[in-house]
Amino acid sequence: MAPRNVARSEPGTFYTSPPTARAGLAALATTKTWLTTVDHKRIGILYGVSAFVFFLIGGIEALIIRLQLVRPHNTLVDAPTYNALFTMHGTTMIFLAIMPLNAAFFNYMIPLMIGARDVAFPRLNALSYWIFLAGGLFLNLSWLVGTPPDGGWFGYANLTTRQFSPGLSIDFWMLSLQVLGVSSVIAAINFIVTVLNMRAPGMTLMRMPLFVWMTLVVQFLIVLAFPPVTVGLIFLMFDRFFGTHFFDVAAGGDLHLWQHLFWIFGHPEVYILILPAFGIVSEVLPTFSRKPLFGAPVMIYSGILIGFFGFGVWSHHMFAAGMGPVADAAFSIASMLIAIPTGVKIFNWLATMWNGTLRPTVAFHFAAGLVALFTIGGLSGIMHASPPVDLQQTDSYFVVAHLHYVLIGGSLFGILAGASYWWPKMTGRMLDERLGRVAFWIIFAGFNLTFFPQHYLGAIGMPRRIYTYSADTGWGFWNLVSTVGAFGIALGVLLFAVNAVRSLRSGAPATGDPWDGRTLEWRTSSPPPPHDFDEVPPVYGRDSFWREKHGDAQGRKPTPPPRVPEAHGIHLPGPSHWPIVIALGIGLVAVGALTSVALVLAGAAVMLVGAFAFALEHHANPAHAHQVGGLGIDHRKLAMWTFLGSECFFFGTLIATYMAYKGRSVVGPSPHEILNIPVTTLSTFDLLMSSLLMVLALAAAQRGDRRQSRLWLGGTALFGLIFLGFQAYEFTAFVHEGLTLQTNLFGSTFFVLTGFHGGHVTLGVIWLLTLLVLDLRGRLHVHDAIKVEVAGLYWHFVDIVWIVIFTLVYLAP
Repeated sequence: MAPRNVARSEPGTFYTSPPTARAGLAALATTKTWLTTVDHKRIGILYGVSAFVFFLIGGIEALIIRLQLVRPHNTLVDAPTYNALFTMHGTTMIFLAIMPLNAAFFNYMIPLMIGARDVAFPRLNALSYWIFLAGGLFLNLSWLVGTPPDGGWFGYANLTTRQFSPGLSIDFWMLSLQVLGVSSVIAAINFIVTVLNMRAPGMTLMRMPLFVWMTLVVQFLIVLAFPPVTVGLIFLMFDRFFGTHFFDVAAGGDLHLWQHLFWIFGHPEVYILILPAFGIVSEVLPTFSRKPLFGAPVMIYSGILIGFFGFGVWSHHMFAAGMGPVADAAFSIASMLIAIPTGVKIFNWLATMWNGTLRPTVAFHFAAGLVALFTIGGLSGIMHASPPVDLQQTDSYFVVAHLHYVLIGGSLFGILAGASYWWPKMTGRMLDERLGRVAFWIIFAGFNLTFFPQHYLGAIGMPRRIYTYSADTGWGFWNLVSTVGAFGIALGVLLFAVNAVRSLRSGAPATGDPWDGRTLEWRTSSPPPPHDFDEVPPVYGRDSFWREKHGDAQGRKPTPPPRVPEAHGIHLPGPSHWPIVIALGIGLVAVGALTSVALVLAGAAVMLVGAFAFALEHHANPAHAHQVGGLGIDHRKLAMWTFLGSECFFFGTLIATYMAYKGRSVVGPSPHEILNIPVTTLSTFDLLMSSLLMVLALAAAQRGDRRQSRLWLGGTALFGLIFLGFQAYEFTAFVHEGLTLQTNLFGSTFFVLTGFHGGHVTLGVIWLLTLLVLDLRGRLHVHDAIKVEVAGLYWHFVDIVWIVIFTLVYLAP
């Protein structure tokens, strides 16, 4: 098939797709454009390389932990260093290794598997990577300045408050997680829009590969689970930096609040880590069993149910916190129920392999290894659904064993299966199967040698997070065995890395379809050209490429659709340096928060300049803008709806905290002694009227009435500024009455809740003024009305949130 012309976004620049895999790899090897790339495949590689480096750092931390515990009364590291090691190991492996390794596959494979040429927002995709890298580097900067986080990856209050952690260690942890959360949510919105809106014609939702489905579920989990922990981190930041009282028991605060906010995120996070591995295994096993995935629709529904139930089981992490029998019973039942859809996957994978023509490739080994090991992890996990059992095993090494059987036996084995499976597609080179199998068996044996004995250690009473123990406990032998196994895992990972390097240097060239694959990514060259496909691939059903090659159950091959030439070539978005500028600004703000206000302001200035340039870049280059997709909804509108869903959880958490803490202040003025309801009613009416003006602005933009659109956009922004003026007046009056952030619990909750809403109004005003400037410069035409509509969705949401706040804070008794 002759390659099509591919147009970059610069006018008049054309090139053709690489004719061979070697030429494609050479094109990717150019280093000059990696910093500005928006190609989803390059960004996937950037994620993978960065995450593997962080994985090695986390692995080194784990080996030091095991060396410290190799014998009783060991003195390799002291207690503070050990605390820092297990904190950084957990945080690094979860947020900087497993999640971004999954993201590497999301970025590289999802567009290929759905027949798309890129993600919905290529530059936003680049931004998410650079923000991730900034957050990861900032977290590990703590080692260089001698204050690594040491409060555990769970950051329980009140250990993390300024009183008990007075240095910078918790500040590094707290700020880096907020930065990483921004990256994750941006990426999640991007992939939700990509999967829902950019599928090739004929690829219905039920025809999507399982990996795509599990990825979609994960993105919704990220969008909905990250806001609660973000709010918790904001509360912690205000307590540490500004003296608020969210986790101050003496002022009426509740330490359980942190646990609830963290585990509402923390348990869905388990499925954020494991569901991509489930998706990978669901692609690998059918390919190397030469059978369709058994019960694919049921596998899809089970994945959705896992994501849904994942939000209803968080408090089984808190059975020891004293919630009471009713709460314990509810979360116990929910924790048992979630085992059902998980068990469905195990049995369907076994049924897929049953009577299949098995090919024992390295990818198949890791996929089958996941089935075995995750079953063990699941069985040990279901024990914790019983509160009495959980109370005995809580904070013991039994829980450590369970966690690692899930996250290594599950997530890591799935990632290694995916790396082995898609390596030829990504690099154009084959891995050495013999060396790969050696690496697998060493990792498999080392893993079980490391973590299976820890079940026994926990059962006989060894607590987690202790840095030494006495000889008469009887824990020495199995800790020695566990340490030997850990170095076995390290050796196996080293062999895997050696295999990868050898492959890049001298591996056998890979064809486009070396495994006789079933899905669309195998329909293009290895590695794929920059535009992924020369023509949009046809979709004939589930496992479309397999049907194209081998026909259906009766051997009938589908008739290829007629080729439709693309008159103007294939347009790809051009490179952009603004994502890295924005990430640099965010990094400077984080560093400045620990050093100087001046650096915070400088970082904020860099970030704002980058954000404005980033937002306006596509006006000079229309190829950056994407339009209506598969759902018939503009990408930008779908992205905004997704973002607003996340914002509902963000403000819902803030409002729920205010309601939970209402009336618990032990000092200071009573709220209703100082709330000025008449003034706030006036400001509320002003904000509601601004929504009416926003509707008029959109109507004017849609009919091309530029004078009216400018009038109503300016009026909406003015009403927003008036609201902010009322809010500033109210805040000043409260301070005069003696109510500040630090006065009492009401002051803390009130100012943070209304302040963040005010920040959203401020952002909306800036957005409106930007649209007004574009209109004045003649860059807001009828076909640009979608930009006004998206801004309007945001503005109406902010107004609705204020109605809820006004009702609950000012009008409720």
